[in-house]
Amino acid sequence: MDEALVSEFEAAIADAGALLVRAQKYRRGAGPAGATLMQQALALGDAARRLHREAALDDAAVRPLLDDALALAGRLRTLLAEVRGAPEYRAAVAAHGAGDTATLARALPAVFAGLEAVPAPGDLFVALPWLRRGRLRPVADVLADVLAVRHEGLAAEGDDLSPGADADLPAVVLVAEPPADEPIVLRLAAGSVPPPIHRLVETGEHLVHAPRLRVEPAIRLAAELHLEEQLRVELAPADYAAYRADLGAALRREGIPVEDT
Repeated sequence: MDEALVSEFEAAIADAGALLVRAQKYRRGAGPAGATLMQQALALGDAARRLHREAALDDAAVRPLLDDALALAGRLRTLLAEVRGAPEYRAAVAAHGAGDTATLARALPAVFAGLEAVPAPGDLFVALPWLRRGRLRPVADVLADVLAVRHEGLAAEGDDLSPGADADLPAVVLVAEPPADEPIVLRLAAGSVPPPIHRLVETGEHLVHAPRLRVEPAIRLAAELHLEEQLRVELAPADYAAYRADLGAALRREGIPVEDT
């Protein structure tokens, strides 16, 4: 069997799968057109697995499957191009760049699947990085992050796989409950986050589609460190207590509110 042909087929399947994930985060991709392409992708995968089980996945069988996978990827690219060319998407991108929050609030739920407006959320939270290569980050580095948030705001992010956002419509992602396994959490008080604010129905995450979210942060410091086993970090309680005390003092010196949890 031609290994190059098999590799090309596997790459085509992976490409189609990634394009399908991209398409499904948009309302148009999650609708009937996307559902049809999903069924075609599932059928293609089923056919490949059936031939593999029957030891019949030879060159003659792979070539038409490869053609189907390439054609499916082409249809998915067409769908994504239609999404980006749609009036609601163009309106959202223009509003995002211009800071037109009223238009953005209307346009975003028409662009992204499972995105709903949240008129008045309570406190919102975002965890701050506290580990680097298995060690506690220096207090000065964490402090610098917090000061950057205060002076420059939280930067929006978005890529092909980000639900409710993409590179042209990036968003700041916040959560409605402080993450229980994160010891350093930035709290944004209710009413301090400017609209529009949207929520992903599937995950509950709150999205603010602005290049930067400027807020006055408060920092919640966990009293105890609850480590996940997969982190493979060994840290004595006394070491964390000393680190926490040093960080809290540094934050307070800069006028950053610190909340013990």
